Amino acid sequence: MVPLTSPSRIAILAGAGLAKDAGLPSSVELAERLKTSLLQESQNTLRGSKVDYDRNRAKLLLSAFYFLDGGIRFQEGVLDRDPGFRVNIEQIGVAALELQQRLGNPLAPYASGWHRRIEELERVQPDIFSVFVDFIYSKLQEWLTIDKEASVSYLTRLGDISDLASGVDIFSLNYDLCIEKALTDFGETFINGFTIEDGWQPNLYESDTKIRLFKLHGSLDWADDRIYGVCSLEYPTHNRKEDIVNDNLRPLLIFGTAHKLSPKEPFLSLAYFFSQSILKTPILIVIGYSFGDEYVNRIVEQGLMKNPKLRMIVVSPDASELIRGQPFLDGQPRVSMIPSTAKHALNENLVRTEIAQLLKEAAQEEPFK
Repeated sequence: MVPLTSPSRIAILAGAGLAKDAGLPSSVELAERLKTSLLQESQNTLRGSKVDYDRNRAKLLLSAFYFLDGGIRFQEGVLDRDPGFRVNIEQIGVAALELQQRLGNPLAPYASGWHRRIEELERVQPDIFSVFVDFIYSKLQEWLTIDKEASVSYLTRLGDISDLASGVDIFSLNYDLCIEKALTDFGETFINGFTIEDGWQPNLYESDTKIRLFKLHGSLDWADDRIYGVCSLEYPTHNRKEDIVNDNLRPLLIFGTAHKLSPKEPFLSLAYFFSQSILKTPILIVIGYSFGDEYVNRIVEQGLMKNPKLRMIVVSPDASELIRGQPFLDGQPRVSMIPSTAKHALNENLVRTEIAQLLKEAAQEEPFK
């Protein structure tokens, strides 16, 4: 067996930009869709008990959206940053969850009171922020479903990279199923920590399979069932899927950004695997990720500090700006970039060529001190 921390495996960190060429929205675009969806439902002029209920709910959730969006922007101003930036869906989700759970915060006893608007919203619906998050989850299922006409074939190039080493470990921050679909459609075998009988089995990552997929923030096809535990409903399909679906569970996801690391499985193990991989891998390809998740950034920074052989490639149309925006990357000689979309960089073998060149250079020189 190949140990999980084998230094001969290449690591990939994938963000929302990886799936953009497959027609899926970015996290910022998801927030905009959320607002548009609530606006449309709140302005529905049809009549009927169901329509009336949905319209009234949408009005309330739209009020919550405006409050959360405004609060995020206000905090940016307090921190001397541009409050006119584009808020993303994860920032909205984290804010809603924190407000729903605010009384459990260690600082809660020292707060003299909460914003009046919170109290107003909760008088109408006490669990407004929980309902708001449930609404986000229901829409993510719709908005992140891959169109049948969408081309995901370029993502199979991720598997091709494994030929340059003993394998490739793909650490994805995305909820969608683009990578799974692409690899499956083109006959690529991969391990993602799940079986059809027993659900989540992290020891599967000890296998020598050339492609291993780690979804750090969860997946649209994951569910945490009260009987069967954490299961995958599609890749692979759990053999009790029908029973699990009947439980009407929402997908098992966590929101990123600067939020604290979840102690819940499988997220705790996945974060550990990512950390260990960065400490051993010779190459980390960061593709379609805008460095918006603070704990992910700290893991990468730690890898650059403690793994002297690590070379890093940033793939993005805004690669230069992203590198300059992170002090631990700016001026780092072991960080290179490919200013390109994911699809172009993969299809034109730009990523593969850069990896091969870096591996060649590493073999010809002494390790960095």
